[in-house]
Amino acid sequence: MFAFLFDSVGFGEWFVLLAVVLVVVGPRNLPSTARKLGQYYSKFRRAADSFKRQILEMDTEFDRAVSDATRDFSDEMRGMTDEIKSAVDEVKDVAETSDVGGSAAKADSAAAPVAD
Repeated sequence: MFAFLFDSVGFGEWFVLLAVVLVVVGPRNLPSTARKLGQYYSKFRRAADSFKRQILEMDTEFDRAVSDATRDFSDEMRGMTDEIKSAVDEVKDVAETSDVGGSAAKADSAAAPVAD
């Protein structure tokens, strides 16, 4: 996590930083301060991991919801398509049964001249 610090900060800079911390905190309080910093870092890591886990769970739930919605939509569209196909088939059947004598009459009336 702190790899960028070790790459960009040299030995001399670390030495100066540690000297400043030693002067500010003092040699007597340095172990307890380091312990507290470690505890804070541990709490921070746990909170970050918990946050990351919650985000991943939300992403998984969202993917599942989208998948369910897509499946429901596809099922609904498939059902509507089947209904439309059956309605078209019914219309075709009705048209074929009622058109038995109708097409010859229509052809005769279309070919006959109109008297004025």
